[in-house]
Amino acid sequence: MADIITIDKSGRIVIPKAIRDVMRIKEGTRFFISGNEHGRIELQKLDVDDLIARIKIETKDVDFDAVEKKVRKEMDEWLRKEHPDLFD
Repeated sequence: MADIITIDKSGRIVIPKAIRDVMRIKEGTRFFISGNEHGRIELQKLDVDDLIARIKIETKDVDFDAVEKKVRKEMDEWLRKEHPDLFD
């Protein structure tokens, strides 16, 4: 999907209806916007339900108990090294 649009004097753009329909964009939909020095502007739709679904898919094989155990161990080691007086 692509289109050519024009910015108005207030700096606003209109996302074409065909794109809004396909992406289920409605009033109040939130976006993350970023730009770079090469003139590229990107909009990322912030859809909580979509983010949750993606997180579930991308982390389906992750053992979060093991992750938590590793993080706690690393934090304990760091604290003991940086603040040994807390463990006297």
